[in-house]
Amino acid sequence: MAEEKKQSFPRMSVSHWWALRDKFKQTIPGTVTENYIATILNMSTSSARTNVLPPLRQVGIIGEDGKPNDIAKRWRDDTQYPAVCEEIIKNVYPTELIDAIPDPENNKDAAERWFAHTTGVGAGAVKKMVAFYSLLCQADPSKSLKEIKQKTTKTKKSITKNNKSALSPKNENITEGKPKILDSQTKSKYPQISINLQIHISSDASTEQIDQIFKSMAKHIYKEGN
Repeated sequence: MAEEKKQSFPRMSVSHWWALRDKFKQTIPGTVTENYIATILNMSTSSARTNVLPPLRQVGIIGEDGKPNDIAKRWRDDTQYPAVCEEIIKNVYPTELIDAIPDPENNKDAAERWFAHTTGVGAGAVKKMVAFYSLLCQADPSKSLKEIKQKTTKTKKSITKNNKSALSPKNENITEGKPKILDSQTKSKYPQISINLQIHISSDASTEQIDQIFKSMAKHIYKEGN
């Protein structure tokens, strides 16, 4: 009996997808090479050759010669982005997957089982395939890398503001709307505290996972819902 041939599907990092799209918005390169990718994404040429160029060819952004196809021009246009994603899905993924799991973000277990069975790859590769398929199904240009960075910056500023408020002197030092002048002994009651939060997020994390991270942080720091 002939061995069943396993299929392969794109597993490009979501952050790399958005970073390259932002770069294409500025200028479409004449040829996308491993050196170009390595420079844009700050990675080694071997990683660019193995992890980025193949999926770009699979979805049709570039041809085998590395030259951008017509779809690359439409890909960078926010108004045409949803149609481009739909076109890629129809060209890359089988109808059985599209019909059975049109919303992988809310049906990840089923999507992971399908990709695992169809491709025969390991769990890590399967999760990357599901993340990329989910990205295309969402077809939402507002969830770009730029939007994620803006959301992260806004959340950090909000956390800093609330930390400063929590560390300020209590109302017992305010009389008739005027703050008391604290002497050296009183000041010593209020130690100077500096809080520095460092957040490390995987480059493969989806925007929903990033949102959940900051919602959870906000709940514990602001004590929302308590």
